Amino acid sequence: MFGVEILLLTILIITVTIYKKNWVPVYPPLYSTEKLVKVGHRGVPSLAHENTLDSFRKAIDTGMDGIELDVQFSADKKLVVYHNWSIETQSGKSELIKNLTYSEIHKISLNGNEQNEIPLFTDVLDILNKNIIINIEIKSAHLLNTNIEKNVLKLIYAYGFENNCILSSFNPFTLRRVKKINPQILTALLWRKTDPQFILNSPLWVWLCRPDAFHADIEHLDENLMNWIHRKKMSVLTFTVKTSSELSKAKHLGVDGIIMDDPYLN
Repeated sequence: MFGVEILLLTILIITVTIYKKNWVPVYPPLYSTEKLVKVGHRGVPSLAHENTLDSFRKAIDTGMDGIELDVQFSADKKLVVYHNWSIETQSGKSELIKNLTYSEIHKISLNGNEQNEIPLFTDVLDILNKNIIINIEIKSAHLLNTNIEKNVLKLIYAYGFENNCILSSFNPFTLRRVKKINPQILTALLWRKTDPQFILNSPLWVWLCRPDAFHADIEHLDENLMNWIHRKKMSVLTFTVKTSSELSKAKHLGVDGIIMDDPYLN
């Protein structure tokens, strides 16, 4: 295992050398420099079940600046809006989303409420508009290409949301593929100290994916990390702000925006 970590570190150092040049992060045009940007975490889970159409509608109705959502592939390559890798099926078994077809997923009612259906990415895009920030987390644990990035971008183009979306991921290889397909699309690397997606868990993955933004867990964000991010000229969102003390911390650190559960938190 130690040998794998050394190999990954060597790859990262080589990548830094190769990609250090010509990386100029772009500040999201819909961000405000005068006020804290507020993005609804999977909608507004304080008012409606996360990642449901009702939750996203409420985020818009309560005046949030944007919404954050998760997309991943089903077994039949449908883009499903759901956060967890697995779900409890009607039979009571826990199954990975990637192993279920969307017709099977669609039958599942979250929390036993028939209105809490798991939507497709297109279902959510249908109710959004170009005036709000759409933060799309691409969930993929693959190092190699599965075409999920290509499929997400295809729908973004179809809806004309190129200028108000940000594609984020904990997977730097996913973001690198997004930038190779379209360098103009804004991207953000998601990062936290706990539950790493890969053995080597470091903010230095930015040198591989060259994102425009860095989205960090509020628990692990501090002044040193903020200074490092700002030296790289990336914008900063922090997640998930749930308490008044976390909101105060975010403001003190000078982040550009927060991803939050409750639109009325102050």
